[in-house]
Order: sequence, then structure tokens, then C-alpha cells
Amino acid sequence: MSEFISYLFAILVVGPLQAEVAERLQGVSSAEIVQAGRACISEEAPRLLQRAQDDWAWAAANAIGVGVGLVDPLTLLEGESQQCNRAFRALLGAGQDGEA
Repeated sequence: MSEFISYLFAILVVGPLQAEVAERLQGVSSAEIVQAGRACISEEAPRLLQRAQDDWAWAAANAIGVGVGLVDPLTLLEGESQQCNRAFRALLGAGQDGEA
């Protein structure tokens, strides 16, 4: 059963999360920040899948939240990794003032 939950979570949350990060990084001119975003996903996707296996309620709530647009998938990565934090700071800066 936990493998099934992980599979659903991967389809409903991790896939869209990877797409969201890739989309937001397309406009970033710094190769360093793009690499940080990719490293963030590769580091954190396994952690998210493990958490989904361990906590079905968390997985269901976040899968539904991401699916209906109530949860920004990037919030699932915040504060967990230096690479993620670095990429988020750059992306937030780019969104606010047009620069990365």
C-alpha cells in the first residue's frame, strides 16, 4: 500500500513540482542558480516520496492541495536544503524586481 501512495504522490506532486521548478528556472540567466534548482529537486524528491510513504495523511492533503491549486508545490521544498534555499532566493528576487 505504501508503494501505491508513493506512486500517486510522485504523479500528483513530485512531477508537477519538477515541472514548476524547471519552468521558473527558464528565465534565470545564472547557470549557477539553474544548477542549484536541479540539485534541489534531485536531493528533495526522494525525501518527499519517503515522507509520503510514512505519512499518508500528509501525502493526501498535499496531493489534493497541489492538484486543486491551493498548495504551491515549491512550498514543500522550502527550508529543507541549501540548494533549494539558494534557488528560491534567486527566483523570489527575480519575481519581485526582474533580476536574478
